[in-house]
Amino acid sequence: MAKLSPAGAVRSYLRKYPLAPRYRPEQSLSLTAADGTRLSAARIIGPPSAPATVVLVHGFVNWSRTPNVHAFAQLLGQRFDVIVPDLRGHGRSSGVCTMGRDEPLDVAAAVAASDPEKPVVTAGISLGGAAVLLHAGRFPGSVAGVVAISAPAFWGGLGTVGANQVERWISTASGRFVLRTLLRTRLTGNCAEIPDAAEMAARIAPAFTIIVADPHDWYFGPEHPERLYRWAQEPKELWWYPHGGHGTDLLTTALASRLSDAVEARVSAPPAPAD
Repeated sequence: MAKLSPAGAVRSYLRKYPLAPRYRPEQSLSLTAADGTRLSAARIIGPPSAPATVVLVHGFVNWSRTPNVHAFAQLLGQRFDVIVPDLRGHGRSSGVCTMGRDEPLDVAAAVAASDPEKPVVTAGISLGGAAVLLHAGRFPGSVAGVVAISAPAFWGGLGTVGANQVERWISTASGRFVLRTLLRTRLTGNCAEIPDAAEMAARIAPAFTIIVADPHDWYFGPEHPERLYRWAQEPKELWWYPHGGHGTDLLTTALASRLSDAVEARVSAPPAPAD
């Protein structure tokens, strides 16, 4: 990942937060997680022919209005209904980020707010990718499919440059202060008991699982998508994007098109015959 100059860092901050793109006022949505955490979200109503709702879940230190997340939601909204929540401790939601422990409850709240007449597919990025995997494994049968983009299979002892930086942020009071004041991310002081997303991935079927990753990801190396794919049951796919980057870097027009095609084909296919 290229280092930003001080001026570049300021521009990036302004673009991601004060000047971030907005959803229309009528697209705002308020949710409440099962533990009482108040969540802010946006809802994009797709075309009348939309075959499904996609719940798009951002990653760590991002929110529903992060430019790449917002643009990707608009692309998906051309073919599907879309709900984009702010995870707890991020954006305008209340609570604190727990690095995956409680975030599945946020995903559940967004899924519950979807059109009950349509299947739901959850798509998450990085931390959001872990959250959608954990949600689908914890609440089997709640979604038609899961898409995990740059998702970690496990946490701790990762050793990569990006992961070491995140661990320094979350493990010190000064790091959590920077996250809270500059990156608008409020973090719990106790990140223990973060569940293993790979173990939960094994429980998702018969819903489909799609793993999207760059094998050169500087946060979570290739062992993460490989382990998630190995643990997931059929139907499953692993999409490699070499040198595509991490998280929001992968949210391209091409990925939106490929993902939309895959979701539509999956949710429109007749159910497999019983054995």
